[in-house]
Amino acid sequence: MILQISNAVDTDTIKSIVAGLEAEQFRDGKKTAGWAAKDVKNNQQLSGKKSEAATQVLLGRLQQNALVQSVMRPKQVARVTINRYQQGEYYGTHMDDSLMNGVRTDSSFTLGLSPLSDFEGGELVIEDASGERSWRLGQGDILMYPSHYLHRVNPVTKGSRLAMIGWVQSLIKQPNYRELLFDIEQSLKAEFDANGKSENFDRLTKVFHNLLREWADV
Repeated sequence: MILQISNAVDTDTIKSIVAGLEAEQFRDGKKTAGWAAKDVKNNQQLSGKKSEAATQVLLGRLQQNALVQSVMRPKQVARVTINRYQQGEYYGTHMDDSLMNGVRTDSSFTLGLSPLSDFEGGELVIEDASGERSWRLGQGDILMYPSHYLHRVNPVTKGSRLAMIGWVQSLIKQPNYRELLFDIEQSLKAEFDANGKSENFDRLTKVFHNLLREWADV
């Protein structure tokens, strides 16, 4: 499942974080690229204590977002970083590592930190069996997708694109199982909102938790 959620993190939090990073030193993104990805990676990444503090705040906000948690069902975070693409910078087609810091990467996400008015281009493009699809993420928007897809970031043609990217190991290893659980949980909530604790709600609850019990990698 590939899903975009708008305003996953409130803009006041993001504006405060971005303001605190404006004077920070970004480094060449190639330093964290795999041996093959170095040839197609042309961006900048932030490191250091301020970067770690910023990502922890943003991760905390994402942990409070029930919809985000339902999509990824994170078990642990493999890696997270803040990157920047300025005019002419890009990241060509690549596959993310299956293991990062000894943690399996099941689900990837990109959280936009820049308003769409701050840059042009910079689309995140994902290749699946149907072809290519692209997204431009505004400030606070998140795109979540299984880590097994080839993807790229198109060149930024104007301005600067700032984002937080991350990878998580999920409690549910199989992406199709994660999607099924997401659909059931959303149906369960809709049934409760419409009819309260009905017979259908109880049956959906039974299905949801028994599948979660069956599939959870704990």
